[in-house]
Amino acid sequence: MARLVAMLLLVTEASGILFKPCLKPRVIKPFGMKRCRRRRRRMFRPPPNPLPLYLGVMGAPVYGRDILPFLGGLIDFEALEPRSSPNEYLAAPLDAAPLFNDTSKRIASPTYPVSAEELRTSFEQALAKRQPLNGDFWAKPVQEDTDAFAARFVYVERTPLFRFPDVINAQFLEVGNGSSTLVLHSASVYGQSDLGKNKERVEDLLKRISDLPSNMTATAVSV
Repeated sequence: MARLVAMLLLVTEASGILFKPCLKPRVIKPFGMKRCRRRRRRMFRPPPNPLPLYLGVMGAPVYGRDILPFLGGLIDFEALEPRSSPNEYLAAPLDAAPLFNDTSKRIASPTYPVSAEELRTSFEQALAKRQPLNGDFWAKPVQEDTDAFAARFVYVERTPLFRFPDVINAQFLEVGNGSSTLVLHSASVYGQSDLGKNKERVEDLLKRISDLPSNMTATAVSV
């Protein structure tokens, strides 16, 4: 009896596997017969669109805030050493950043006949004018100066299309007699080579600073 019950259960289970009920029957013309519609399974599903995720990561307001070391942040110029990669550039007086000894990635910064605060204002105007369509959305300060790092500021400039973030560190220094100068460092967050973009940015910013006020064009000299 037990064997008979087990055999009946086995046959019932097998019939359920072999003869599944038709959930979506369709009529086959012209005979009027019904045939079970098979579900079509997609073998390959298209991957999700990575563009929103990419733009969200590139545009996240975390770069330059010292949240993670590789996201760029406030630089101690006294301890700054050149990277092994070429994706950075420095403009500084000769006695600033003493450990940065790579002359291919460094130039002497000019002096300007204005105060350090006025120089900072001119610098931020020049930085905003580099992105005339987006303005402060693309280039804006992300960290104000603190007691530990007086008159030092961090800015982030992103490329218009792919929004790669480049971190700009600047320190504005009084040199006496109503003049000032700056230490300016621009570096990429991602990539091994910047194709000369950081050098181009530093030189362009220095030129724009000199061209902004009329009294800062003729008397700017190198330190």
